[in-house]
This record gives sequence, structure tokens and C-alpha cells, in this order.
Amino acid sequence: MPTGKHRFIPRACAAVAALAFCGLAAAQAYPAKPIRLIVPTGAGGAYDVVLRAMAPFLQEELGQPWIVENRAGAGGIIGLEAVARAEPDGYTLVNGGVSQIVLNPLFVTKTPYNVQKDFTHIAMMGELVMALYVHNSLRVQDMKSLIAYAKANPGKVAYGSSGVGMSFHLAGEMLALRTGTELTHVPYKSTAQALQDFFAGRLAMMFYPPAKPIMANVQSGNIIPIAAMYEKRLPPLPNVPTMAEVGVGDLGVSGWSGISGPAGLPRPIVQRINQAINKTMVRPEMDKAYNSFTMQRPVVTPEQMTERIGREIEFWSAMIKKLGIKPQS
Repeated sequence: MPTGKHRFIPRACAAVAALAFCGLAAAQAYPAKPIRLIVPTGAGGAYDVVLRAMAPFLQEELGQPWIVENRAGAGGIIGLEAVARAEPDGYTLVNGGVSQIVLNPLFVTKTPYNVQKDFTHIAMMGELVMALYVHNSLRVQDMKSLIAYAKANPGKVAYGSSGVGMSFHLAGEMLALRTGTELTHVPYKSTAQALQDFFAGRLAMMFYPPAKPIMANVQSGNIIPIAAMYEKRLPPLPNVPTMAEVGVGDLGVSGWSGISGPAGLPRPIVQRINQAINKTMVRPEMDKAYNSFTMQRPVVTPEQMTERIGREIEFWSAMIKKLGIKPQS
């Protein structure tokens, strides 16, 4: 006669099998209705534009519309919180980038979620490569002369970003650390506002991808590209050296973005979404959208995305302490 322990084993196995079957059934039925994708920034940004271009192809892959909804505010916290609290059924997702997923939680003392526990990270959908530019009124032409000017004029080289703790802010902090200079960070409500002041000469320096608004000003001579923040030179700026070439080295700042859902999202659904995004990214029809922002297309697994987030949180936690930047309450 089976003991209690022996009776438990087949029951446990049956329970596991039932859960696996339910997950498979859910994936086969998924999606049965439109998928809402929350973008926690304002409309018109690089990832917002690319996601809207991806939406019809994602619908083609999965058979249901993707509804892109901008829900900006609090450095992305509002949009991410909505998804953290959503049902883990695959119908409410969020587009979170390095600023929202990795950096912002390190600068805000209390966020209503834990990015490593309250989300299922599904797929990357783009990575912006950036460059450093100066306004021509600064009268510097390269990294050597920029460093010399900044050392001779401590605090007078101002640069902008969309807020404290955002990737462009930390790029400036890292540049100051590496070069032994004192730079002044000016936070704005949006990157677009910072760019306007940069083009007008009210900011001396800016980090940004070599996209349309920047390239028009480069071509007119209004701004001067100093260095590419990438492992190799950028196609739109073939004559501009990399940070490594000018002796500064990698600043550790990247502009990646990805798709996440609530914690507990069934594995088969995660796989379906991941495969759909990875297939859509590399379609020839997406070339124009990606190339307009010089955006890379990182095809990764959910595990690789999750591991990258963990590594970057560990790196920036230590670096922020080293830089002496205080979290905001």
C-alpha cells in the first residue's frame, strides 16, 4: 500500500503537468484581444516612433492589434507602475529603457515597484548609439581642446538631459570623472527642450544619437561632433573618432530599450512575444525607422535581457556612489 509520501509524488507530478498544460493552452490561445503597450515617455521620441512603426508588423505576427499608449511622468514611474500592477496575461506591456528600468530606480528613494521582482523582461527592441557634440560658440574642435577649455573654465561647460539620473546625465558625469573636469548638468522636462537650448547656444554640450535634428545642425556648422560613444565609428559620422580613440574610453552609458510585462507572465506567452519582436525588428520594412535614429537591433532572449539589467543595476549602483550623486526623495 502506498505511503502518504508515495501518494504525494504522483499528485505533485500531476499538478506540475496540469500547470504546464494550462500555460501551453494559454499561449496557444494568446492573444485573443488587442495588446496594450505603454510607453512611459511623451510621444515623438525615438522608441515611440519605432514602436509605432513596428505595431502593424507585430499585429501580423500575433494576429491582434498593438495599441501604443503614451503615459509619461515621474521619469517613467507612472507607466511602469501601471504595468507592474496589471494582470500577468500578456495584454498589458511596457516599453522601458535603461533610464526607466535601471537608472531611475537608483535615483528615487522610493519607487512603487522593484524592477527585478515585479516585472517579466521579455525582449530588447532597440539600442541607440550616441555621440558627444559641442555648440560652435564654444570654439573647440576636438576632445583635447574641449578638456582644456573645461579645465580652464570649471563649471562653465553646461550640458542638458531629460532629468537627473537619465542616461545623458550620467554620460556627462562619467566624462567629467574620466577627464578630471567640472561640468554643469542642466535637467529639463524633456530631451527635446534640452536640444532646443543646445541648438540656440544656451547649452555648450550635448549627448545624443546622430539623428535628424542633430545632423541638420552638424551640416550647417551650428554644432560640432566630438566623439562617438560606441565601439566603432558611426556611419553618419565617419570622420568622428570614438571615445576610445580620443583616450577617454567607454563611458558605460548605453541607450537600450526593451519590452517588459508584469511578474508571473507565463513562459509560453513570453516566448511568443519575444519571437514576434525579434522577427519584426529585422524585417526590411523596419530599416527606415531604425536607420533614421542610427538605432541598433539587439536580438536577445528574455534571459539575456534580464541578465543585462542585473549587471547594469550592479554597475550603476556602485558608480552612483562613487560619483556622489544623491537619490531624490
